[in-house]
Amino acid sequence: MKNKQRYMKKKRKLQIQQLMKEILITLIITCLLGIVLTQTVFKIEKNVGYGMREALDDGDLVYIDRLARYKRFSLVNIKTPRTNESSIRRIIGLPGERIYYINDALYVNDRLVVERFLESRLAQIRIEGNIYTENFDSKELSETTNGILPEGKYLVLGDNRPFTTDSRYYGLINEDEIIGTMKLRWWPLHKIRSYD
Repeated sequence: MKNKQRYMKKKRKLQIQQLMKEILITLIITCLLGIVLTQTVFKIEKNVGYGMREALDDGDLVYIDRLARYKRFSLVNIKTPRTNESSIRRIIGLPGERIYYINDALYVNDRLVVERFLESRLAQIRIEGNIYTENFDSKELSETTNGILPEGKYLVLGDNRPFTTDSRYYGLINEDEIIGTMKLRWWPLHKIRSYD
């Protein structure tokens, strides 16, 4: 009887050790997989500041897709030039395009393009008799040839145009400085929204 009890205790101890070993291995694999995925597939980013005030608030948490393609008006997480920080800005100009603003109107290769994400703000600004986006021409940027954005370079702007630092301040963004495309604001929960 005593031998059977010792055997059962020993068996239980071995089962617990095996379970703990499996849990530890699972945790290690999960952590390593999480690290690999956040370096290659996605990133969780905290928006800092008010440069994207029309789309995001300071402190919002967002999901960044590192594999998504970049297109006009995509919200992208970039390595901010001249700093060791990252920020979220909106792609306005793509390689091979000339970009300019006249009286809050965006022109791409001499064609008017509507910024729908700013329509309500622009309507309010017009009523006040002000300008939201200062007149600007990509010809003013030294990296361009006659205002044409070179291959692998993007013009990014913040949505809070009067108070943001963006390509008008630090120049064009290299493709390798784009970390990924913002796909989801997931915090705060009452403001969850997906972006495409």
